[in-house]
Amino acid sequence: MNHKKSNPLYDIIRKANEQKWCVTPYCSTCGAHEYRNALRELSGPMGGGLANALEDIDLHEITWLPNWQDALLVAIMDLPISQQVEGVLEAWLPKISGHIVFADLILYKIVRYMRKDNATRNNWIERCIDIAINSRNFSLIESLLLVLRREVWNYRKLIAIAKEYSYSSAQMDRVLRNSYKLKAMESV
Repeated sequence: MNHKKSNPLYDIIRKANEQKWCVTPYCSTCGAHEYRNALRELSGPMGGGLANALEDIDLHEITWLPNWQDALLVAIMDLPISQQVEGVLEAWLPKISGHIVFADLILYKIVRYMRKDNATRNNWIERCIDIAINSRNFSLIESLLLVLRREVWNYRKLIAIAKEYSYSSAQMDRVLRNSYKLKAMESV
């Protein structure tokens, strides 16, 4: 593919793979030190370089990079200003429709920990709910149940799909029983 965009973050992720750098979030052995140093260099004093590179990623292209999930999470967590995280998430929001694995990862690992009154968090959740209902993607539905907690009762279609899955999935049944005290046979 010749349409690939240049992005300094891709180069760092590729170098991390070639050099066998750790990119594990919260690594208790090395702290992903070499990778994080490269991110800091890109970042600059206020994080702008890294924030710009993250905002500009092509979701399809990044998912082809080695260890992209961990590498991406470390990069987001290394942004020095919380508003930069929100800016990155807002830049990605219009792009996530065709990238369910990406949307699911970011929802569960980043968006989940944002304040409930945060507009960016709520925009992501609403978009992910639409995607989950239309795609019926098991993992995204499970993530939404775990992220939404009590708020899930506002989304009856989501609960109904989860209940359908719970008939044949012990995992989904466990999420419904443990989080919502629902059994597959109960009506919504």
